[in-house]
Amino acid sequence: MKDKSSSVQFWLVLICLLSTGIFLIRITGPTDLESYAQEQNVGYLLDLMTQGHWLVQHDLENTMMTRPPLHTWLLALFTALFGLKRLSLALPSFLSLLALGLIVFEAGRRRFGEMAGGLAAIAFVLSPTMAKQVALVGSEPVFTLTVTIAALAAFSAWEQGKDGKKGWLLFCFMAALVTLINGLPSVALATGGLFSYFWEKRSNPDQPAPGGPHLAGIALFLVLTLGWFVAASISQGQALIGTMFYTGLIGDTVSAYRDGWQASDLFKPTFVLLVRYLPFSLPFLIAVWRVFRHPASDPGERRFERFLTCWILFGLLVLSLARQQHADHLLPLWPACALLAGRELARLAERIGKTRFAGIAVVIGAILIGSTYAAVNSTSTSVTTHIKPGEGSDYAREMKLAGEAKLAAEAFIASGLDANRLHHIDTPVTLQLYLGSFRPFIKRTQLEQILAAASTPVDVALGKTGIEELGLAERYPSTRRIFRWPADESFPAVFQVYRISP
Repeated sequence: MKDKSSSVQFWLVLICLLSTGIFLIRITGPTDLESYAQEQNVGYLLDLMTQGHWLVQHDLENTMMTRPPLHTWLLALFTALFGLKRLSLALPSFLSLLALGLIVFEAGRRRFGEMAGGLAAIAFVLSPTMAKQVALVGSEPVFTLTVTIAALAAFSAWEQGKDGKKGWLLFCFMAALVTLINGLPSVALATGGLFSYFWEKRSNPDQPAPGGPHLAGIALFLVLTLGWFVAASISQGQALIGTMFYTGLIGDTVSAYRDGWQASDLFKPTFVLLVRYLPFSLPFLIAVWRVFRHPASDPGERRFERFLTCWILFGLLVLSLARQQHADHLLPLWPACALLAGRELARLAERIGKTRFAGIAVVIGAILIGSTYAAVNSTSTSVTTHIKPGEGSDYAREMKLAGEAKLAAEAFIASGLDANRLHHIDTPVTLQLYLGSFRPFIKRTQLEQILAAASTPVDVALGKTGIEELGLAERYPSTRRIFRWPADESFPAVFQVYRISP
């Protein structure tokens, strides 16, 4: 019993160390907040933190959110605790993926054995895409955590039958959180595994159907989701209803509403899943084949492997029909994939010997961690050197811009100028994160209206756009530049401020 407890502690410590190590590699590298659409989440957070808009947020383009705000609320909580900085914004993703690794281990340990559970957690934590997600200011990791807890709660409640009331209530609660993060259609990803009931019924005609305290669960779900939606609708009116329903619900549900849909789109998510999660997608593929050809003899194990398979296949079907297909949307399927892959890896370890398998695993793990470290450091080197316009990858230029925006904000704050006086045209989004301001971008026509109505000087903040392109200097001769970063004129301007006197 003592050895068993020690081995469990070993896996728990290993999972925590690997997750934390990858996070530290990423968070100590150059900031990437101008990449992967993180700037939109930054805008929502700034709107909430500086303007107090808790129910509905807009980004810096002044566009209303198309998804509920639970992820933004989490960002606000961590920001309130640790300050408005990149670490605070990345902590929800890190903690979500760490929790997922521990949940995958526990679920695998209980259903497939300790070795399978540990290897499943390693397959989850060390999969290449986690190096991106672990420090990302995005909702995917938190969303994946809620989907996974909801799915496993539903399976546990289904197994327990009449004694599964608490499990169904937990499922409904987590389904509400899923909805408050990514919208109502996303609940489908948490329920796909229950289709295995029809599969199981072929083997066991007496298999009970999933059931539970549906009335109490539905009431809990509606209170949480409609509570926010009604309050937000009162605040925003028809604009919110149109954005959430037509854009978020109908617009993103199926590709039949999308122009230019092709049959090849059906296979794209499956292909991306296999490629982005190498090398662990290979044992997963073998595991799925084994589920169909050689199902487990133990009824409980067979039921769980079929549940995981239906979770994955139904999820792939939903994502294949989705209006917008993105590789990150596959993340909620990977916990189930990792569990199947972990069992297959455990079988391989038994076949070739645990000592030999451990040696191979250490080498593969070192390669994966080393490649993450090398990628971060090579990017760091490119960011510290000057990249001319048109040179380098888009990602390198975005990293460079994010780093320069931080330095520009620090220099601006040191100058003593007021960030809340600025009217931004095309400055970096993360500039306002470090300035702690929320000033939505304006267009040239809006600037003209502001100048026409102004009785005091107007401060205009520019990024890549030059003052000459606006054609204002000729009409307002007293226009003068009051700030530039970098101050060295030999480098392209990242951030300039002009004071225009009407």
